[in-house]
Order: sequence, then C-alpha cells, then structure tokens
Amino acid sequence: MTKDAAIFVKGSTKGEVRYPPCEEQDDETAIQHRRFRIYPMGSIQHYPRPIPYSSEKKSFFEKTGRGSLEVFQYTFIKPGGDKEYTVMWDYNVGLVRITPFFKCCEYSKTTPAKMLNSNPGLRDICHSITGGALAAQGYWMPFEAAKAVAATFCYPIRYALTPLFGLDFPSRCLVPEDRDFANMIIDKSIVSRCTDQARGYREMSIGTPLDESPVTPSSLSSFSKWPSRSLRPKPAKTMDIESDRCTDTSFRDGSPIPMHRAYPFTAMHMPRSTDVHHNRLPSPAEMLAGVPVGEDSEEPPDTPRTSSSKGNVRAKRTLPDVVSDVDEEYDASRSSSESSEAIREAPKRRKTSHSPSSTLSDVEAARILMRLNMEDATLGDDANGKER
Repeated sequence: MTKDAAIFVKGSTKGEVRYPPCEEQDDETAIQHRRFRIYPMGSIQHYPRPIPYSSEKKSFFEKTGRGSLEVFQYTFIKPGGDKEYTVMWDYNVGLVRITPFFKCCEYSKTTPAKMLNSNPGLRDICHSITGGALAAQGYWMPFEAAKAVAATFCYPIRYALTPLFGLDFPSRCLVPEDRDFANMIIDKSIVSRCTDQARGYREMSIGTPLDESPVTPSSLSSFSKWPSRSLRPKPAKTMDIESDRCTDTSFRDGSPIPMHRAYPFTAMHMPRSTDVHHNRLPSPAEMLAGVPVGEDSEEPPDTPRTSSSKGNVRAKRTLPDVVSDVDEEYDASRSSSESSEAIREAPKRRKTSHSPSSTLSDVEAARILMRLNMEDATLGDDANGKER
C-alpha cells in the first residue's frame, strides 16, 4: 500500500453534506464503472474521512476559515493499467482535489499552474496543499470550476468521474478532436460564481467549530447568531458587625452563614466604624496615679519603719523622692524651679484628678514606674541575702 492510498473506514459525516456522491447507474455507466474498477461503488457515502490541515502555509485557513477537510473518496484504475487513483472532495464546501486528473491523463506537473494562470481570478479561490496527509496534497478547486475544467481534458476518464460530477458529466466533456480540447479555459462567469460562493462559505466558517459545517450561502440572509447569554451578577455579601454574621444569598436556601464558621477572621479585619468602641489601655501616668504613695500594704500599721528592724522590712520611698531623681536624669536642661514645682504638685494632682492632662507626662510617669519596680526588686534581693 502506498503512502497516499485511500483509507476506507466506516463512519458518520460531520456537518451538512452539500455535495453527496452520485452512485446512480444506467446500463452504460454500470459497464464503464466495472471497467474502471471503481471502489466502493454503491457505498461511497459510508466512508467519510476527516483530513486535518497541517502545513506551514496558512493560506487555506485564511481563504476558507476551516482547519480541516471532510471528504468522500473512491478509487479507480485506468483500463490497461494497474495504478490506482483516488478521487477526493470535501462534501461540506465542495472543494475537489484535481491533481489525480492531470496525472491520470499524463500531463506534466506544471500543467495545473498554467491552467490557473489561464483563468484570471481562479487562483485566488484554489488551494495548493503541500503539507499534512500525503493523500490530500495537491491542488483543490471549487466544485463548479473543477467540473468545468475537467470537462476540457478528461474525456478518456469521463465515466470514472461520474460518482463525483454526476451522470451528465460524460456528455459535457470535449472530445479530443475539438479545437478547444485541453485548453483548460473556462467561462469567467463560473469563476465569478465560485468566488462569491467561496466568500460566503468563509464568512460563515469563521467562529464555527471545525467539526461543524457552516450553513449554505443561500441561507445567508436568514442566518442569525445565537442570542448572547446574560450572566447573573454574583450576589454581594453583607456583613453585620454586631451579630458577626455574613449573609450570602447564594448559599443554598439563602439562609445566613455564621461568620465564625464560613469566614473566620480576627477583629483586625473588621472595617473601621464610629459605632465600634475599642478598649483603651490606661497611660503610664494614669497607672502611676493609682499607686499608693507613703503607705505599706504589706505590713501592719504598728510595725516600725526602721532599717534596723531585723533587716527584712523594705524601705519604701515616697513619690517626691523618686520623681526628683528621675527628673535629674531625664532632662538636665530643665530648671530646678520647674522640677521642684512639678514634684510638689504631683501628689495634689493625683488626688484631685486622674486625667492625663493634669498629671505628669506619659514618658516621665513610665520612667518613674519602672524605677520604682527596679528599686523594689533590689531591696527585696538585699533583704533575702541578710536572712541567709
């Protein structure tokens, strides 16, 4: 079997079959079909064949809007010979592979190109396929133009082409004695009709899946596109800060989804709102204002406050003493009068008001509080050492 041999596998057609095979026979045609050993005569339509178009040249898709060929095919053998020729055509748009006709009639390889040059406008609607399946390589021409060209030189094989062109084809062929025989020139009106037809097929092939066939050109005026589908907008999710729930209308029956189950997050993700009141930590000055000064809550009132009473009693410093030490280290540029005035007024302000504006600044208060904690810890370590 040669590489370009026809492959016959039963299958189903794709798209609209506008160019079916002509398998009718009369007595003369039946005899001639047996002479040419046409196969599979009577069941050509049962063996459709898809041929994907794969070639470096992209002109086929640009001209047709198609990426493959959906063909019927059959074979014949010229009487007195043993070479098998394959006839192939696209049953959707009617493109006919005419290369085997020239080979069978023993014309040179340059003859198809000369024929196209002799018919202005015909080359624009024909296709020269050089890649992909070897069986599909060659020149492809619109059906009506291919039939007219073949009638000028295919008289010797006229009966072998009736399954493709119909029973009237033998009567249309020019006899070899005709002066126009083999000139391969066809009427310009045929080229014009084929051009309009090819344009109509292409316009409706754009955007159509490759496994589907466009509608016929005659129905161009009544062709309407599918109505566009309107997409439903995605329902917005509303969040209730107070109840900590998120409502999504797309959740099954529309019931609200608990936020802590479906969308877990911490409070930092909530939007800022004037309705939400956040807890504010007290400032160091406010914390310091609440510390008792000059009182010892760890000892009974009658316990003497001397440093020599068994060494286990902590010496408590008053707030003015600590503030005085801190002021000297914190801000050396301040005057002594301002520091002493602040120290004298500190206990009074603590008793009268707890507002941050009426007490020491936050920075000073924080340093005082830290200093007190550090000295208390030091005194405690000294007392523990004396007990040992």
